[in-house]
Amino acid sequence: MQMFSYKAWGIPNSGFDPSYSFVRSHFVSPVVLACIRALMSVYCFTTIITSYSWMANETAIFQLKDVNIGSYSVAHGNAAIGQSFSFFTYLTFWSLGFYFMVSSVHTFMYAFRKRIWLYNWPKALQLLHSMYYSTMTSLPFLVTIVFWGTMNSGWPAGRFEQWHNISVHALNSLFAAAEIVLSATEPLPWNHLSIVLAILSSYLGLAYLTQYAQGFYVYEWMNPAHGNVSIILHVLGYAGGMIALFAAARYAIVLRNMLAGRIQESKDEILSEKLYQVGIGSETWSAKVGVVKPTPMRVRKKAEAHEYEV
Repeated sequence: MQMFSYKAWGIPNSGFDPSYSFVRSHFVSPVVLACIRALMSVYCFTTIITSYSWMANETAIFQLKDVNIGSYSVAHGNAAIGQSFSFFTYLTFWSLGFYFMVSSVHTFMYAFRKRIWLYNWPKALQLLHSMYYSTMTSLPFLVTIVFWGTMNSGWPAGRFEQWHNISVHALNSLFAAAEIVLSATEPLPWNHLSIVLAILSSYLGLAYLTQYAQGFYVYEWMNPAHGNVSIILHVLGYAGGMIALFAAARYAIVLRNMLAGRIQESKDEILSEKLYQVGIGSETWSAKVGVVKPTPMRVRKKAEAHEYEV
């Protein structure tokens, strides 16, 4: 069926990404793009390592709440390192780090060798990379909006907690926005929205598996003690928000490509005007060119010279 073809999922029949849009930018060179992606990857992993190192020896206190739940404190100490793999915030931040690491390697390869491993991979892996891009340019925004809009209960007192909140709940969306603006990709395929929603659904199962295995709710709104209706409304709200954010990311890319196209057209017009001013393509420009017709050696005559005006 056409719905399950590679073309429907963003891989055209002509081959994966024929314009090399995953490793190019409309606004910066491939080298600059690769460096920016590498720096964002390094920051993500540095943040995670620093956070784990802090929590291994100290206890971080965060004040949280929810739309129907009052303010409460959460202490993150040594045990929180292992538990972090059940938090959607950490999972998306890990994913951002790996995405920027992989994409920076591909971009460096394109910048210096014009050869990219990604384009020699099987189609299934190329499709996964395309889906990876779609998730990393949409999911971080959900994390940021949910935390600052519904979960944060005041600015923390500790410097570590302040930096941590900014890094994993604000810079994550800044990095995703930078990827949207700087890359030259095509708009996110609508089919990829189903993958994003499937990830959210799978995470819901992981959260309840965590409660069953480790005895705590990752997020307090998941506790049935606050009512099953509250859980259902949270799930529907997050799903609806994710659909809106995916559409916003998609059309932000459409707008970026339109803007880049107009900028390029403007540059082409300026270049054409400059060429016109120096005489290229002008109908009024003229010059005299002297042409000497060679005379055969048998004819002992002086070669005739003619002038032509062009």
